[in-house]
Order: sequence, then C-alpha cells, then structure tokens
Amino acid sequence: MEAYQPQYQGSPNPVALVGVHLAKKGLSGAIACDLKRISRKKAQFRALTAAYKADYGVDFELSASATGKEPCVLAKFDDGSTAMLLDARDLALVDGNVKKFDQNLRAKMMFFF
Repeated sequence: MEAYQPQYQGSPNPVALVGVHLAKKGLSGAIACDLKRISRKKAQFRALTAAYKADYGVDFELSASATGKEPCVLAKFDDGSTAMLLDARDLALVDGNVKKFDQNLRAKMMFFF
C-alpha cells in the first residue's frame, strides 16, 4: 500500500498516533483503563501498530496521564498540533476488543487524515 498523502495541499501531515492511558498503578488501574486492556494484548497490539505504520506511515506511541481526559487516542501532526480521535467513551464501547478498536480508529482517522 502506498504511504498516506494529505488530502489538501498545506494540510499537516500525521506523524504519530498517541494512546494516552490512565496513570493508575496496580491491578485496579489495568482493569479500569480501557486502553490498557487493549495494549496489554501484546501480540495483537504489536501487529496493529505495524499495520498503522505500513498503511499510514505513523508510529503508535503509548503514554500515561492523569489529567481527566484519558484514556484517549490522539493524532499528532508535523506542525505540533494534535486531534483527539477516540475518547474514553469510544474506548469503553470497544470493551477490550482489538478488532473493534482497529475498526473504530480507522473510521475516525478518515475524518482527520
């Protein structure tokens, strides 16, 4: 597949997807955070990140935060801007299913990429 090209001239290029998970330690944090439930499925998540690199040319980074907006998935662009692709409600609906996560994320990426 050919590398992603922006739809409009002058549009910022996506450089990464950033998964921001809830920064709670311990078993309760792992269960409470819907993004952690997905990213802990190591083999499936690694295959998914490789697919995004091949299809869109973007890396998938994971980060922790405790500001109130997590868990979420952000798109980071080359001009330094970000856009939220999936919020906590979207991730809760996925219910830890990697295939549903992939489908929802690709659908949201169509609006931004």
